[in-house]
Amino acid sequence: MKFLWVAAVCLLFFSGCAHVEVKQDRESGLKAYAQGLIYEQAEKQDEAIEYYKRALREAGESSHVYVKLGNLYLKKQDTVNAKDCFFRAVKIDAGKSEAFFGLGVAYLVEKNNRLAAKYMEKGLALDPENQSVRMLLCDIYVGMNMLKEALAHYRILLDAYPGNYVLHYNNGNILERLGDVRSAEKSYLKTVELADFFWKGHFSLGLLYSKQGRNEDAIRHFVRAIEINPKDSISYSLLTGIYYREGNNEKAKYYLNKAIDNGFKTSEFYNFLGIIATEEEDYAKAEEFLREGIKIKDTSTGRFYLGTLYEKTGDKEKMETEMRRALEIDPDDALVLNYLGYTYLTQDRNIEEAYRMIKKACSIEPDNGAYLDSLGWAYYKMGKYDTAREYLERAAEMEKDAEIFEHLGYLYTKLEDYARALYWFVRSYEIGGDADLLKIIEEVKQKNLK
Repeated sequence: MKFLWVAAVCLLFFSGCAHVEVKQDRESGLKAYAQGLIYEQAEKQDEAIEYYKRALREAGESSHVYVKLGNLYLKKQDTVNAKDCFFRAVKIDAGKSEAFFGLGVAYLVEKNNRLAAKYMEKGLALDPENQSVRMLLCDIYVGMNMLKEALAHYRILLDAYPGNYVLHYNNGNILERLGDVRSAEKSYLKTVELADFFWKGHFSLGLLYSKQGRNEDAIRHFVRAIEINPKDSISYSLLTGIYYREGNNEKAKYYLNKAIDNGFKTSEFYNFLGIIATEEEDYAKAEEFLREGIKIKDTSTGRFYLGTLYEKTGDKEKMETEMRRALEIDPDDALVLNYLGYTYLTQDRNIEEAYRMIKKACSIEPDNGAYLDSLGWAYYKMGKYDTAREYLERAAEMEKDAEIFEHLGYLYTKLEDYARALYWFVRSYEIGGDADLLKIIEEVKQKNLK
C-alpha cells in the first residue's frame, strides 16, 4: 500500500500526465523515482542519484526531479553536476524557486558570491516567504560589503521576526558600518531589550558609546558584558582604557586585576599595570609588572615601557639597553625608533644613527607630527638648517606642542631671524609655561632690537 501511495504522489511531479492510462515505461519511471526517494531518505546518495536519473529517462523530464538530483550533487560537493540539474529544472519550469535557490548555494560553494546572490534574489522573487534563504543572502551581501542590499533584506526579516534579537543585532552592525549611528544604537538597544543576556549586544553598545565619548553609557554596557561573559577580554581592555583616560587609575587597576584573575594573564594587561605604576612613581611595582609581562611575551612594547621606566629613574644605560632589545624584537617599531633617536639627539651623541632611526620612523608613520619634529631637530643638529625648517614647520602645522615651537625658536635664532624666533619662543612659553624660556625670550628681544 505504501508503494502505491508514493507512486500516486509521484504523478504530480511529472509533465504530460493528462492521460488516464499510464504506459509501462512511465510506470517504471515512477517506481524508479519512489526507489530514489527511499535511498535518499536512507542517505544513500549514489543509489538515489542513479534511480532519479532512471526516472528521468523513463518517465520524462521533471523540474522536481532535477532539483532533487541537484541537491544530492550539492551534498557530494559536485557543483558542476548540481548546477547542470538546476539549470535544466529552470528550463522546464522558470517558476521553480527551489532551482534558483540551489543555483545560489552551488555558486556560494564555488565562492562566486556575485552569482550566488543573483540566483538567490531570483528565487526570493518567486518565493518571498523563504526567510532562511534571505538570511543566507544577507550574509553573502555583508561578505561582499554590499551593506545597503543586506540592510534591505534585514528590514524584511525584521518585519517577519520582530522578536529575533540576533536579527536586530546584525541590523545594528550594518547600520553602524554605514555610518547611521543613531539607528544602529536603536537596533542594539532593541537587542538587549529582547535579550539582556546577549553580551555582544552590550559590548557593541559600549563600543558605540565609547567612540562618541559617552563614557558613562559605555562603562555601563561594558560592565554588563563582563557580568554576562567574564571571558570577554576586550571589554576589560576597553573599560580599563576609558577609566585610564579619565584619570581614574584605581578603577583602571581594578578591572586590569579582575581580567588577570579571570585568566587573562597577558603581557598587554601587565604592561598596562606597569604604565600606571610608573605614572604613580611606584617604580619597583612598575618594574615587577613589566617584567611579568615580558616573561609572558617578550614584545617591543613591553621593552619600550621598561626603558621609559629606567629613563624616569635616571638609569640611562638600562634605558638604552631596553630600547635596543625592543628594536631587536621589532626593527620597525616607529615609537621606539623615534624615542631612542631623539634621546641621542638630546645627548648630542650618535647623531648620524639617531638621524637614520628617526628617518625610518617617519617613513613608517609619515604623518606623525612628533616624528617630523624629531627629524627636523636631527637636521638642526647636523647643521642642515633649511631642511630642518621644512620639517619643523610641518610638525608645527600638525601639532600644537611647546617643544616643537621651542625648536623653531632655536632654529630661527640660528638663522638670525629674531622676529620669528621670538614669535615661536613666546608661543612655546604660552603653551608649556617653561620659566627657563623667559630668559631666552628676553635675550632674543634684545637681539631683535639691534
